[in-house]
Amino acid sequence: MLAVSAAASPACAQSCDLYQTDFGSFSGPPDLVSGEFRVLWCLSGATVASSGFCPTGSALKLDASTDDPVILVSGGGSGCSAFEISFTYAQFSASGTILKFGTTSGSGANCSASTPVSALALTATGGACTSASVTIPLAGAAGVFIRFDHGANTNAIVIDDLVIRRVGCCSSGSHPCCETGSAGCADSAVSACVCAQDPYCCSTEWDAQCVAEVESLGCGSCGAGGPACLAGFSADFGTLYSGGSICTKFPALFERCEGAAPFLTSSLGCATSSDMAMRFAQGYPYSAAVTHCIDFAGRAAPALAFSYSKQTGTLGPRIDVSLDGSSWATAWTAPVSFDGGCKSMLLDLSPLAGEATVWLRFSSGSSVSNLAAIDDVELVEIVDQPHGCCEEGGPSCNDAPTSKCTCALDSYCCETAWDQLCAAIATVYCGAACPGLPVCGSPTAGACGAVHATPACADAECCVSVCDLDAFCCETEWDALCVKSATALCGMPGDLDGDGEVGPVDLAIVLNAWGAQGGAADCNFDGTVDAGDLSMVLANWTG
Repeated sequence: MLAVSAAASPACAQSCDLYQTDFGSFSGPPDLVSGEFRVLWCLSGATVASSGFCPTGSALKLDASTDDPVILVSGGGSGCSAFEISFTYAQFSASGTILKFGTTSGSGANCSASTPVSALALTATGGACTSASVTIPLAGAAGVFIRFDHGANTNAIVIDDLVIRRVGCCSSGSHPCCETGSAGCADSAVSACVCAQDPYCCSTEWDAQCVAEVESLGCGSCGAGGPACLAGFSADFGTLYSGGSICTKFPALFERCEGAAPFLTSSLGCATSSDMAMRFAQGYPYSAAVTHCIDFAGRAAPALAFSYSKQTGTLGPRIDVSLDGSSWATAWTAPVSFDGGCKSMLLDLSPLAGEATVWLRFSSGSSVSNLAAIDDVELVEIVDQPHGCCEEGGPSCNDAPTSKCTCALDSYCCETAWDQLCAAIATVYCGAACPGLPVCGSPTAGACGAVHATPACADAECCVSVCDLDAFCCETEWDALCVKSATALCGMPGDLDGDGEVGPVDLAIVLNAWGAQGGAADCNFDGTVDAGDLSMVLANWTG
């Protein structure tokens, strides 16, 4: 879902990135307006859907003869000679889709734009994920309309990982040759010397290796010792959207990017239209951003505060650490399960206290789309402040009995950090009653006497008894068998609202569900809400 503005290249005959999208947002691909450049969409019936073909998350789906999305790509007066478009596609049966184009001087999206030239027929079938690319000459025009013209049938085709590059209008790098940044560098002679032996430095980015090659290849001098390590690190990624590599946007913080570079996002759990976050691309090597070295020498208890979001059920993101910038150890990786929103984290880095050079690497941790984003990153000192037993933070929590009980089961909670697992242990075994957790004893887990689609139930003792016999009840959902076990093990018959009493509300639940086939009001599990259930409520009446 990324719109990416140009990454520079020193020779106008080369191509450079203009735009890319992985269709990560179901609202559709984003438009790009960057200086003279425009990439504007008219979906014309096409929609973003989960891809059933390539393992890359969402994709643009065309499944009708009228689904003919059109893209305007315009360079204005920049003098581009062509635009390159590449993408992947998949279809089980031929949809007859043809990529067509027509040049234009317009600057707005247009579903009915003229696209008389057929450039590429998308013929691969059988569900294979197929790469395709084509270069579209401008012949002096400012821009081009590109149409995915679906054939006269209802066979589905999905388009994914679309990239547009510009040709003949790439500018030289503007940063010093001894600093990392966009492709090329400010000294054209040094740039040409390095790139003659390492073309990557002028076609993709001027990374740390390119800087080192200034001297190692005899192209120039960067002086002795290099830049000093950072005294601290803080990145909220700003409030204004712009495309391109995170390393290009924040060269003072990041030394280099790896794989397909992370980029800014203005959506997903940790970002809004007025608060950007760092989002990871997909592919292997993993999308990653590496910081400049950071000086931990004067730090007694360093920690990294940050927030993150992701797509549940996927791997990553993760954070790695290094003392030399090349040998890495994983310091944190997000759990596969994620309940949505934006989660705040405090990563304890105290084992690195006193080190003079520390590098951090923020990585996708996955080669496929995981919609992972990280925001509000700051290097802080751990201060021994009390926090609630339901809150993540430093070792222990502010209720001594709960803390003692929890740490007797998991010493990590009092020796290293109080994380979400500590809060879960405190809830299940130590009476903390933390809400929002799908574990025994959480007050939001649902009544033990009622069926619900989430695991566990609110009565910790009863819940543990049931799950000792049937782990399904605490791993997947609290179904009718779990309720039946709870009734047998815990004596809770008739308490349908889970308030610990059998009273008027429970009676009302039975009467309102009278005659229904099963359900929460079926107290005796005979398949029908009837007089037997009413008798059970009245027999156990307490309120």
